[in-house]
Amino acid sequence: MVAVQEEYQTVIFESDCKSLITETEARCPWEVEAVAKDIKEWAKTRNWSFNWCRRVQNRASHWIAGKCLNRNLLLFLGCIPPGLNSILCNDLS
Repeated sequence: MVAVQEEYQTVIFESDCKSLITETEARCPWEVEAVAKDIKEWAKTRNWSFNWCRRVQNRASHWIAGKCLNRNLLLFLGCIPPGLNSILCNDLS
C-alpha cells in the first residue's frame, strides 16, 4: 500500500466497498477480512480515516481500477483519457 510505503501519517481513504470501510471494527466477511486486519493495524499509529461512498460517487476510481486490472490504461503526462475525462466532467456538474 502506497500510504504505508511512503510513510504517510494523515490519509483519507474512500471506497465504495461498504463492508471494507464499515466493518473494520466488527467481524468482516472472509473476502475482505485480511485487508481489514492490515488496515486496522496500520491505522493504530497513523491519522487515517475511512469513508464509504456510493459507487456513483466513486466512478473515476472505479474506472481507473478496472482499466488497471485489464492493463488497458495508458497514462500520458498532461492528458486525461477520454473515458475518464467524461466521468470527471459529470462529477463536476
